Amino acid sequence: MRLRAQGRKILVVDDAVEILDLMALVLEKRGYEVWCSENGRDAWEKIQASTPDLILADILMPGMDGLELCDLVKSDSRFSAIPFILMTSATADSDISDGFWRIGTRADGFFSKPFNPLEVAAMVDHLVLGIALPKEIFDISNPGGGAARVRKA
Repeated sequence: MRLRAQGRKILVVDDAVEILDLMALVLEKRGYEVWCSENGRDAWEKIQASTPDLILADILMPGMDGLELCDLVKSDSRFSAIPFILMTSATADSDISDGFWRIGTRADGFFSKPFNPLEVAAMVDHLVLGIALPKEIFDISNPGGGAARVRKA
């Protein structure tokens, strides 16, 4: 899998530096090139400068949040095909988690925090490389972390 991920760029956007560090560590071990941004505005500039293969963004951030960034990316024909995963610290039984697909987002996946970084990496592999997800990744709630959902084609 490392060879297939080689050269693929993942943009991780979160205002929590520890999340950026953790996801960079996990994804780089899988062979991805990881870029990090602490806010949506900086992420948007990076996206326009060099297109990533996938974006993983926190929903709640100061300035431009993850939902705004997702809408901006998905509304721009240059970037609309980029897979986009949102994450939030909302709990698995919160309104955000339960109503994720009803809030109008065009994201391709969702995780609630706390999450298992290997499950997030599996979703990245699925969306970037086309690798099948383990069944538990599609479950609404899983014992290894929070809620996880993937938009089915």
